[in-house]
Amino acid sequence: MSSSLDNDVEANDTTSLLKKSETSHKGAREAGERWIETREVANLRLWWGTNYASAMGVCGIVLVALGSSLSSLAADCGTTSTRVGTVFIARGIGAIIGAMSSARLYSPQRPGNLVMVFILVILAGILLYMPFVTDIWVLHLTWFFLGMCTATLDTGCQIMSRKVHGVHAGPWLGANTVCFAIAGALVPLIELITGKLFAQYATLATISILNAAALYAAPHPESPEIRDQLPPRVTIGADGKRASASGKRSLWDYKLEFVFGATVFWLIGGKVDTTSYVTTYVKSTAIVSNRDASVSLLVLWIAITVGRLVGLQDQINLKKRATSAIYIHLCLWLITGTLGMLLVVLFSHRAWAFWLGVCLYGLGNGPCVGYVYDLVNRMTLQSETGMSIVMFGLNFGASLIPYLTTLVWDDTTVGPESLMYVTLLSMFIPMPLLVLSATLGHVVPTSSDEVKALLIKATTKGVPIDE
Repeated sequence: MSSSLDNDVEANDTTSLLKKSETSHKGAREAGERWIETREVANLRLWWGTNYASAMGVCGIVLVALGSSLSSLAADCGTTSTRVGTVFIARGIGAIIGAMSSARLYSPQRPGNLVMVFILVILAGILLYMPFVTDIWVLHLTWFFLGMCTATLDTGCQIMSRKVHGVHAGPWLGANTVCFAIAGALVPLIELITGKLFAQYATLATISILNAAALYAAPHPESPEIRDQLPPRVTIGADGKRASASGKRSLWDYKLEFVFGATVFWLIGGKVDTTSYVTTYVKSTAIVSNRDASVSLLVLWIAITVGRLVGLQDQINLKKRATSAIYIHLCLWLITGTLGMLLVVLFSHRAWAFWLGVCLYGLGNGPCVGYVYDLVNRMTLQSETGMSIVMFGLNFGASLIPYLTTLVWDDTTVGPESLMYVTLLSMFIPMPLLVLSATLGHVVPTSSDEVKALLIKATTKGVPIDE
């Protein structure tokens, strides 16, 4: 995977990386043609990219650890996981603050790596404290700070990735999501191996500290002698408008970021929802034996990881293809996940449908956020504020959707099946949102014959760019 990503260093790739339906990204390609990278800067970008992907992995382990251990944390506080669903609201408030402050924290002049180091150290301290929480209000407070820290950290990973990789950032943004999934898949394994809450969180805190040390040792991309040698930024949006010298933009100028933020709101919300309550769902419905409850979480994240790995390779293959190809492939993944959840809903008392549905959902959901990030990099101006808007949607969804599920679960007659209904919606709703973003970005195919051709080629080698 790293060798494929290194190929992005070649300047010639830039001429087709950000192809819009007509000519909106011509300026970015022309800038890429004039840019020549030294081996030293290429190595620095590889080092930074690896560190940002690792930091994104820390966000993954925190997210999955909180969801998978919620039952144990709630039991230590004398309650149940569904009764203490308000912790997701606490996390959401923290995430809102973190995402909204990220644009200023990661301003172009401020050394973003140091901000991430500070956040990683704080995360490690909170993670070490988590197993000792026995009060519900303290539990809410820790989730609030974890939400604020992870939102600031994952937003920073994406902002810094776009800062150092410029027009080459698409596959790197996808790599960040792959590391998020791989790290998330490790959490159930650590839980099964250690069997103790403290050992689990101590391991996660250690990973956070090691990542902070690696980032602290890296040079700052904001340094004048380095900044001028980095790849060109995206300066022309999907609407053909060039970034202003002052950098000021109206709220309408961020319309695509808001749509993409709403898309990842549902994608990540469904994932966190399923991660947090799939084991409780198994125990409540007895659809499979209780001893397979932890296995169901492991199977889910293995499927998510496989999906993200395959999706990342697909993104790399599509880097020379038209933006419409990204839309086609993303919709195919969404349909896969939707069919998986539909199986579970329609055959709610069949164990085979549950296992197959979980696998299809994980496989389909896994790569979707990475494709959305690729679309963000292709179609929007590089902006700390714009990326913060997208990440705000992601973190808000990770908090609000699980909380809403607990309300339906506990306060209506739907019961545990509410988890599968909400997860089904989380895969279906992004499809009309993608149609909206394609319309706003002027990348909708012009005829039904063209749509048919795109679908055929999307399942083989992708869609070639018409010269």
